[in-house]
Amino acid sequence: MTMARAVAILVRTGLWLRTAAILIAVLPMAGAAAPVAYRLGAGDTLQVSVFGEPDLGGKFTIGADGAIGYPRLGRVTLQGMSAEEAAGRLMAGLAGRIPAGHTVSVDVIGHAPVFVTGDVQSPGRYEFRPDMIVLELVALGGGVRRPPTLNSNAALQLLTLRQELADQKLFRWAQRVELARLQAEMADRAFDADGLIQSGAPVSLVAAEGAVLGRRREGLAGQIAALVAQGKALDEEITSLEASLRLHDEELALIAQDVAATRQLADQGLTAQSRLRESQRQQSGLKRDKLEVQSFLARARHNRIDIDQRMSALRAVRAAEDALALRALELAIVRTDQKLASLAASIGAASEELEASDLRQLPATSFTIVRRTPSGTQQFPVHEHARLQPGDILEVDRKLDAIPPPQAR
Repeated sequence: MTMARAVAILVRTGLWLRTAAILIAVLPMAGAAAPVAYRLGAGDTLQVSVFGEPDLGGKFTIGADGAIGYPRLGRVTLQGMSAEEAAGRLMAGLAGRIPAGHTVSVDVIGHAPVFVTGDVQSPGRYEFRPDMIVLELVALGGGVRRPPTLNSNAALQLLTLRQELADQKLFRWAQRVELARLQAEMADRAFDADGLIQSGAPVSLVAAEGAVLGRRREGLAGQIAALVAQGKALDEEITSLEASLRLHDEELALIAQDVAATRQLADQGLTAQSRLRESQRQQSGLKRDKLEVQSFLARARHNRIDIDQRMSALRAVRAAEDALALRALELAIVRTDQKLASLAASIGAASEELEASDLRQLPATSFTIVRRTPSGTQQFPVHEHARLQPGDILEVDRKLDAIPPPQAR
């Protein structure tokens, strides 16, 4: 079959939109702009963490007013901010309420869903992801509905197989990029984003995995830096306590001399026994103070050892996570390669059975978004590359009623 004929089948049988979505995701775009930081919106679920303050962490959902209900601060407006800006906003609000140096982190762990209705194969609710466009949501909905045609079963089977092959190729690229990210993290080396893109990896996938690697490294580095700072403070405390013990030893040596001299005078009747008892009380008090300082020193040294163990545990846990993820990913890659080979063989067999089809020109598909805003619900037409927002309802109209029924040959 010629390429022109294959394209004609895609355009006129209704699968063009699904195929376009895959091609847009798979083919890297030359000169693509750097990804824009995601802006928080109503319905987003945030994971907030405050170092050393577990009561201030947790999951919070941004309400219709663009704010979250946060402990100690009440309603805090975060809509329109990036995750980093939201963390800064909470940090500023908590200033003076938590110890200096305690950091706040904000991660987006969920979004309001998006919906697709109208002339799609599987209308309904779908998970939103940042930078989602109309084509992608329509592809998730199974593509636009196809009008009744006289296409042969072989043609439909071929189109389905090619679509599945394109999906699997995109999935295989995602696995390759994730594998490169895991290997870079385990070896503590740079992520070769340029090399992946030059080899054909989609820019969006490379950028996403690079961002994941950056966040994971920043998170681990932040935790290690906090522990290092605590360790430094404990080192200073230990040094101070050791110096205090030396002073106590010097004072105890001096007062021991005073007690001995006073006892000698008291034995000779040259001074009162009360003066001897007073010197002995001072000696006992200094010994109690020394024991207390020794207790503080032992506790500080124990805490210093605990800091070192926690740093080692952080690195060990991260290494174990990466090892498990790498093992699972390598198995998944083998399975994907096997499926790709099977699909390629099936496509070859279906191509041989393809017969001529009754292909007709179809009306252009239109897209409309229904979006809830603080001022009310808005409805407006969009093009297929328009970006979606969490909570959007996409209406797809292929004008199937205007298509005449197929005529048998």
